[in-house]
Amino acid sequence: MNAFSRTTATAVGIAVPGVLIAVTAFVAPLPSGSGSRGPEQIRLPATATSALCPGPLDLSAQEEAATDDEFEVSEAPTTVARAVSITSTAPDGAEGAGGITASAVGGDQLFQTEPGDPFVTGADGMGTPVVYEGTPAGESPVLLSAVQTASADDGDFAGLAALACQAPLTHAVFSGASTLTGDDSRLLIGNPTDAPVTVRVALTGEGGPVDVAGQDELTVQPRSTRTVVLGALAPEAAVLGAEVTAEDGRISAALQSTRRDGLTPLGIEHAVAEAPAETRTVVPVATGGEARLRVTNTTDRAVSAQLGAHSADGPMQLANGSVAVPARGTADVDLGEIAPGDIVLESDGELSASVTVTVDTPEGEDLAQYAGAEAVGAARMLALPTDQHGNPLEGDLVVAAGQGSIEVVPIGGDGQRREPHTYDLADDRAIVLGLADFGDARALELRGTDGDAFAAVGVRTEAGASGMSMPAAPEGIGYRDVRLER
Repeated sequence: MNAFSRTTATAVGIAVPGVLIAVTAFVAPLPSGSGSRGPEQIRLPATATSALCPGPLDLSAQEEAATDDEFEVSEAPTTVARAVSITSTAPDGAEGAGGITASAVGGDQLFQTEPGDPFVTGADGMGTPVVYEGTPAGESPVLLSAVQTASADDGDFAGLAALACQAPLTHAVFSGASTLTGDDSRLLIGNPTDAPVTVRVALTGEGGPVDVAGQDELTVQPRSTRTVVLGALAPEAAVLGAEVTAEDGRISAALQSTRRDGLTPLGIEHAVAEAPAETRTVVPVATGGEARLRVTNTTDRAVSAQLGAHSADGPMQLANGSVAVPARGTADVDLGEIAPGDIVLESDGELSASVTVTVDTPEGEDLAQYAGAEAVGAARMLALPTDQHGNPLEGDLVVAAGQGSIEVVPIGGDGQRREPHTYDLADDRAIVLGLADFGDARALELRGTDGDAFAAVGVRTEAGASGMSMPAAPEGIGYRDVRLER
């Protein structure tokens, strides 16, 4: 099967000039459009970006787990991807959109667009992991988002799994794994760089650290992916967290979950890493239903947290209002039936968290998982999931209760920004907005204009539901202090 289909573009070559300087310090990247710098600083070129989409569900070893010799596991659901690149502003005021290069991981280039004009791809069929690389237009920071969507109406893996493909990172925590019979959780680790990366995996459970059965380190070769089946490292673990650390490079990481009860499908999902551990954790949830909270503590002492929640109607009652998490452990909390809104943890130590919502489907059940979120900040963009024909899915955008305001800018099929929508946040209630409110949007750009705003998107079809977290913010223009060599 081809890695991609449909999208076509013109090939282009890119050259990057070099500068010989002596570096004495690093100044944090400034926001897009900022040109202020000190007298002994040099402005660095805008940074290229990348996002790796893991592709169709990894079903390796699923057949070996079947107990019936005549039982055949269904094929992976059809998976499509979309990428969106929009304009940003350079320090000198010039505007441009990053070019998009899509390549099969470890394989051929699929297409390439020139930097300059905004671009929205079609619904490209996926048969393998794909990395999207954004090339800056001059000094305009790259504002690129890619999304993949897997969907099946029937079969062993009936359900919906949408994923905002993430930029490379060095550390990731996932709290929502399980390896009980019928549950399959696996880490999908990718290396989009040109050097091998050593990766360490540590597991956490209800009693604290979980001993790994086998090696806890692996090497991910350049431009390749590795799958870590958590059931092979910790079999029959009802509650399992995974901490992934890249020792000498950067990787992409996602958690794939599938559930079955015999012939009844109970859900599929791809989940991104949770926001870095904090004493206040916000999990925006855009799907209503029976929910469970998972909380991971990677520190060396036990941590307790109080739980709060808000829906669009105000404060929301939870089945449980607190959680205690052992040192280097993961706890599971029944939240009961919840509405779209947010879950907030106030703790006496740093924690990371995710929420999994179960919904009924014609075939059985499906899962929607939401990771603890980082604040939106100056600007973040999320490409919206699509069906096989390129049509946006139904769903909601949720903004957690808080202070300040948020601006939502729809991005049309031509990559152009539409009229922005501004919403004031409230301390006692979340904001729930239908994606249909934004017309023909192929992506949403969110701007936290005042205060801290936390947001997530949930989508749904007849096949099921899926949760999506906002991708990382774009990198601005950086500056370095320099000492000229005489």
